[in-house]
Amino acid sequence: MKKAELIDALKKQQLLNIKQNEEIRRLERSINHLKIDLEQTCFDEREFEYPQNQNANVYEAIKRALTEFELNVTEPEYGGNYQRITTYINSLEGIAWNEPEYTKNGKFSWCGAFAAFAYGSNVVFNTRHKIFPSCYRMYENWYNTPRRVKEILEGDIVVVYTSDKRSPIWGNHITLALSLPDENGDFETVEGNAKGNGPNGDRIEGVIRRTRNLKNVAFIYRLSNEDFVS
Repeated sequence: MKKAELIDALKKQQLLNIKQNEEIRRLERSINHLKIDLEQTCFDEREFEYPQNQNANVYEAIKRALTEFELNVTEPEYGGNYQRITTYINSLEGIAWNEPEYTKNGKFSWCGAFAAFAYGSNVVFNTRHKIFPSCYRMYENWYNTPRRVKEILEGDIVVVYTSDKRSPIWGNHITLALSLPDENGDFETVEGNAKGNGPNGDRIEGVIRRTRNLKNVAFIYRLSNEDFVS
């Protein structure tokens, strides 16, 4: 082989390794999310009134989420403030699980933990602790309630599909809406455990802002007044 051919072969192998590593991390996330879904849960049975308008606490959640975005929270290999991820997972203002310190990409599917931390102590503890951790838990507990809405407002919890397979039915990833959809169905989000633009405009994996489209939305959830601490 000539030198140029060897260099080209090396580049192709490096690209293949990157794709394989990303696929491994994706599978690890799926496995860890399944573990979250299968955790034993016990939910309160209560009757609620569900207004279709946003609760005022939603705007505090948006502000809090955007503050976290500005902190440059990334997966460990990106060199950002990855210690915040452990805070989302373990703190009383997040989902308050007792997980080991987050030091490796894919160790925990933390998109729901980020959303829970954004809402913080304004939302009742059991909702953050038991329902926010996964798309399946949201589907199981909110699908047949008026929390499941048809149109996006700012601050709504928007569960999206991350592949064209649109599977599983309850969605793959939890985001917070920052805007209403435009005429093309595009809307802005802030989200954790995702790839997109960081606060410096560079592409990262961590807490990011990005544009999503309605065609990829699985479900839209809007918390009831009863979900907030009075």
